Amino acid sequence: MNPFRHFLCLMSILVFAGFAQASELRSPDTGLNPIDVVAIQLEALRMNDKPYSDAGIAQTWAFAHPDNKRITGPLERFSRMLKSDPFRILIDHKEHAIEPVAKTETEALFAVRVIATDGREYGYRWNVSKVMSGTFAGAWMTSAVSNPVLLGEGI
Repeated sequence: MNPFRHFLCLMSILVFAGFAQASELRSPDTGLNPIDVVAIQLEALRMNDKPYSDAGIAQTWAFAHPDNKRITGPLERFSRMLKSDPFRILIDHKEHAIEPVAKTETEALFAVRVIATDGREYGYRWNVSKVMSGTFAGAWMTSAVSNPVLLGEGI
């Protein structure tokens, strides 16, 4: 594992450890940077049913940008979307890595690699945007996630 990927995996574990100990959902706040948001969501989806069924989906929804929520609908609809193709790959995945691609004052783009439960590797573009007004003004939240691209077959 290259040092950068090792660092990102370690960061994901540390972020998730705080989430798991709290036993309640984390909320967006201005103290989190864009990579923190992606790491929180991916770790939650990796451990989707801890501490309760679909907790990971609920955590991911909590960090969905308000503009994203208008498109994906309420939590129940978002949950159905994540459990269907092409996003079910994210639920209970084995491993992930997050690589920064670009960042401005209000937008950040990441390349996310996920090892699915079947061992196949997939890539996603993960967009995070700063919320400009409302309850979470100034916080980074996920504005879009691309469909997956198969990067490699499992062993």
